[in-house]
Amino acid sequence: MAAAERFGQLAGIIDGATKRDREESEVRALVADAVDTSAIEGEKLDQNTVRDSIVRRLSLPGSGLRRADDRTEGVIDITLDALHDAEPVTEGRLLNWHERLFPIVRNNRPLRVIGAYRDDAEGPMTVQSSRAAGRDPIVHYEAVPANRVAEEMQRLIAYIETPSTEDGMIRAAIVHLWFLLIHPFEDGNGRIARALADLMLSRARGTTNRYCSLSRQILIEQATYYEELERAGFGSLDATLWIAWFLGCYERAAAASIAIVQDVIRATNLFEFHGDAIYNTRQRKVVRKLLDGLQGNLTAKKYAALTKVSHDTANRDLANLVANGILRREGQSKNIHYLLADA
Repeated sequence: MAAAERFGQLAGIIDGATKRDREESEVRALVADAVDTSAIEGEKLDQNTVRDSIVRRLSLPGSGLRRADDRTEGVIDITLDALHDAEPVTEGRLLNWHERLFPIVRNNRPLRVIGAYRDDAEGPMTVQSSRAAGRDPIVHYEAVPANRVAEEMQRLIAYIETPSTEDGMIRAAIVHLWFLLIHPFEDGNGRIARALADLMLSRARGTTNRYCSLSRQILIEQATYYEELERAGFGSLDATLWIAWFLGCYERAAAASIAIVQDVIRATNLFEFHGDAIYNTRQRKVVRKLLDGLQGNLTAKKYAALTKVSHDTANRDLANLVANGILRREGQSKNIHYLLADA
């Protein structure tokens, strides 16, 4: 299915959802975007802390007391700005994004050049990786010289801001690749390139794009992502295959988002229609984990570990959930496990 059609499906489901379910679906997508764009670069953000910050910023109920560090807040700043702010893209806006990614903590600068384009004082900017321990890094591409970065960025910004009849998703793919070819900053280029893609997709698809996490799908397909970038920008300079892959990735991101929104709606319906039958917080906690995609089968042993109760109490809780039509029991003897009844 084409990306536009899949996105249309997502838009239809969002339009039919309740306000509360739309809010929860958006929060999940925003959390995934912030956490996963960092994970692609090997940085781990605490998911619960990111969620609390986003919920608080969107003035939604349920934010906790966790406070994110400055760098995490910077990633969230960029995520929200790209998806929520319709203002034009300018050099100043992009430099501010870079500055937010690398906050100066106690006079310690994480990079030599922050909030400004690179200067190549330490040599040409190369995109490289090491594919095996003990081997020299493999250089994929040498970016444009620093003395041309400002000029190339002005060309890119002009492309972004010039009205066009070209398909918006194709433009997002081109902008993402073009930015990485310039590689204007000392570090943080990948995260800003993905934020720019989100911004372009939001312009093309409207507010519904907030419910779709492109970074989550890119993380899943990370190896292919780098292969396609290398083939397109660092090899032949032919963007055709890159655009095709990018559109396919976005279609798969929309499909994954449909499943997540449906899970949110399903959870609301389950607690609305079976809430009285879930008579304790232990059961509610485990049912929530099942709805969120609990890894592995739910057994009495796992239930006891998750809720910190005895095996007998776990069996009673599970039997009650089965009797009330919330769970169903599968398997025999040592292979007994439990699934949501409508799964």
